[in-house]
Amino acid sequence: MKFFFAFALIVAALACANADCNSDGNGQPDCVGARAGQKYRNFWDPTHYWSCASDGAEADNVECPIATGFLDSVGECVSWDQWVWTPPCPDTDSETS
Repeated sequence: MKFFFAFALIVAALACANADCNSDGNGQPDCVGARAGQKYRNFWDPTHYWSCASDGAEADNVECPIATGFLDSVGECVSWDQWVWTPPCPDTDSETS
């Protein structure tokens, strides 16, 4: 019985840890708490990113300047010769491949 409870707790913790990233979704954040003022990758369109203007507001889909793409590791739009594709959810995507 203790084993089952411990196992269920671990599964629940892993599910919560991966809940923030859905590689099948577009990456739109919920803009709650610490997310306000941050930029997030748009999983479906590298020429756009999500921006949280304020706590609790819906994220804005912002277009990068012409000839640039949003680079998640930098948190900014960069020229295409600097841009590199990375999996939207590195932790979960590497487990499925």
